[in-house]
Amino acid sequence: MTLSSRIRNLFSHALISCLLVYAASTAPAFAAQPNSYDVEVVVFSYRHPADNGEVWPSQAAEDPSASSGYSSSDVRVLSAGEYKLGGISNGLRQSSNYSVLFHQAWRQPAYGDANAVNLPVRAVAANGRENIEGNVRLIRERFLHLDTDLQMKQAAANRNPVMELNVPGVSPVYTLREKRRIKSNVVHYFDNPRFGMIATVTPYYSAEESRQLLEDAQAEETVDTEEPPVSSPQEDDQLTR
Repeated sequence: MTLSSRIRNLFSHALISCLLVYAASTAPAFAAQPNSYDVEVVVFSYRHPADNGEVWPSQAAEDPSASSGYSSSDVRVLSAGEYKLGGISNGLRQSSNYSVLFHQAWRQPAYGDANAVNLPVRAVAANGRENIEGNVRLIRERFLHLDTDLQMKQAAANRNPVMELNVPGVSPVYTLREKRRIKSNVVHYFDNPRFGMIATVTPYYSAEESRQLLEDAQAEETVDTEEPPVSSPQEDDQLTR
């Protein structure tokens, strides 16, 4: 078994146990389309990369600041108590194979591609050797999409720790760019040989919306369970023939 396969197997086993807990605690999604969603992402790096020693060329880091802004009125950062991927994040932190670089959740409206909100992802690893920067966008058109544009820079061997992407003498830069159609209430995994991202998107309903949806569902269930009237023998001429 190759190093890549072993790492993927370790990662899969760690995820399976966490996903079972996550699936058991996730409430059923309402059928109606919500106005807002809770987005949660965990970005991590591989301590033992699965590229089999492949040499990745250094490249200039792009400045993500031009497209990373968002209005505080559009987005509300959620507290750790509202996280849904805490089990997965903790499992990665406790493993010797991964380093969690970023874990955050927020509530935001969902728009089409032209008006989608860019959420900045910026963090420096605890060891100061890795930096992650970029953006995540939730897009809602006919389907939901998650658009990921992340860069991870590692300090070169025998160099000072990396603090910013534009510090000279730091290389290389690894990218994770993918726009993927997603389903809500599902855990999604975005992969790169050097780092990855786990994300979930959950519909959010206000108390009033939840109450109305529940009332509508109960009314529909009542209609579905009502028994049709039973014809009496006198009313059914089939019985008198």
